[in-house]
Amino acid sequence: MPYSRQRPRIAPNGRVPVRLTTAQRDLFIKAAEIPRDLGYALHRAPVKAGKLRVSVTRAALEALISVAAKTGAHDREDERALAALVRYLEGLEDRFEEEDDDSEDLAV
Repeated sequence: MPYSRQRPRIAPNGRVPVRLTTAQRDLFIKAAEIPRDLGYALHRAPVKAGKLRVSVTRAALEALISVAAKTGAHDREDERALAALVRYLEGLEDRFEEEDDDSEDLAV
């Protein structure tokens, strides 16, 4: 597979970086379903040029996806923005795909 088509690796600590705008961060901080440590990390993340970056685990990423999917949109523009956010987060979740164990197929 060409290098450009390879998925980015997951860091050794098992976390992936998530880039959010401050409006997206505020949406997640207001939600009751967000774990306390994730809310704290979102609140304390440094903001540069209107964006922030937080490294999250798979469970935290699933919580972010759940909150973004449950959030209601006020108009079509908000609906498109939320759909794009959910697609982005689900794309990050794909990096956590389970590796298939083919060792059972080789055993006779």
